[in-house]
Amino acid sequence: MYYQLINFGDEEFYAYPNKSLYWKRLNTLIISDLHIGKSISYAKNKQFLPPYDTKEILNELFVSLDKIKPSNLIIVGDLLHDIFSTLSLKDQDHKNIGQYMENTDFIWIKGNHDRNIQIEGFKNFTNYEIDKFLFTHIPIETHLFQICGHYHPKVKIIHRGKTIFKTSFVHNEKILILPSFGILTGGLDINSKEISNVLGKKNLNIYPVGQDKVYKL
Repeated sequence: MYYQLINFGDEEFYAYPNKSLYWKRLNTLIISDLHIGKSISYAKNKQFLPPYDTKEILNELFVSLDKIKPSNLIIVGDLLHDIFSTLSLKDQDHKNIGQYMENTDFIWIKGNHDRNIQIEGFKNFTNYEIDKFLFTHIPIETHLFQICGHYHPKVKIIHRGKTIFKTSFVHNEKILILPSFGILTGGLDINSKEISNVLGKKNLNIYPVGQDKVYKL
């Protein structure tokens, strides 16, 4: 699995094709917008999605934790899709999470989807500050560099006459937005009004995510 180096805030981060970000200096893994349990939540409203998202997302997370063995895991919002999503977590899931917590601090930044949900063992924050970096779900006014989620950015690419959208890491000078780690989540074009209002439209650094590699435009 090939990483892409991202220089942001005078620090080196490594972006992986599973849409995680690794801060090697502090041995910290960063992910966003898992939306665990989205399928079970949608089923409550009779919109049926393949009910395997929780298992696949957790398996991918556990693979990353096994490979990197981070001291910290920071989730910048929307770990769960909503309160019903907790029903998708089985006893074995809680047991597995607990085992990883023995060596890794799980830091959960609350998002708009999971603000009022609690899971035992997670350290919960609205925002979380390390050095000159602020980890938050949705960017706020601050002098710090921000790493956030929420927008599920994707970029339009024209290849051999065909237009495709690829989920992407994207940042300007002060704000880095992570792609969604979830598997049933949509995305917003980086040129959308919502993302442009946050990042602007000029001097963006864009890193599309391929199957086995993160690229740089």
